[in-house]
Parts: sequence; C-alpha cells; structure tokens
Amino acid sequence: LLPADGATFSLSTDTITLQWASVGALRDNEYYVVVIVDATGGGERKLIEYVTDTKFIVPLNFLNDANGPTLYYWQIGTARQIGTNEEGLPEYGEAGILSERRGFVWSGTVSATPGP
Repeated sequence: LLPADGATFSLSTDTITLQWASVGALRDNEYYVVVIVDATGGGERKLIEYVTDTKFIVPLNFLNDANGPTLYYWQIGTARQIGTNEEGLPEYGEAGILSERRGFVWSGTVSATPGP
C-alpha cells in the first residue's frame, strides 16, 4: 500500500513506514517477512524482519548516508516459525511467495542522536 513505488525521502526527520494489505488472520506461529535490499550497494545489504503487524518502520540505522540517493527495494511475504536455534532464537520457514518488488529512494542523511 505505502509508500508509493519510487517515493523519495530526504529529510532526516522522515519516517519511512512500509504498509501492506493483510492476508487475513495470522496463526500463532505465522508472521509477515519484510525484506529490504539496498539496491544501490549491489544488493549486498539486506534487512529481513518478521512481524505480525501490517506495517514496518524502516530503522534509521539501516538507511545510509551515501554520497547521493540510495535505492531500496522491499517485498513482503509470509513465514512460519518452525522452531528455535541453539541460542533460543526463532527460526522461520517460507509460507508463501514474496510480493512484487517495490522501491523507495533515500537521499537524506542519518544524524547521530546525542547521548545522555
């Protein structure tokens, strides 16, 4: 749903919120998988998060302050928690295909938040 494909964000105060339509009620072990790829950097930087809400705020620490605009692609899919690893962290398996790829451009800078 949001942001519009190709939207540009440039202010350090911009919050980039990804929103999508629900697939229906998720079961207790089901999640949306959010995949964000830094396409400008050759696709090597990737963020994968598992959420139960139909929106996700892109963390500022994932956005970079490269010289010039940075293109990010994002996709949404569904996943199921299939267990936990040795460290007790959840492990997930695919529960459907990823959505079509959408993009946004970040051309701002992320300023460090002063400490206490």
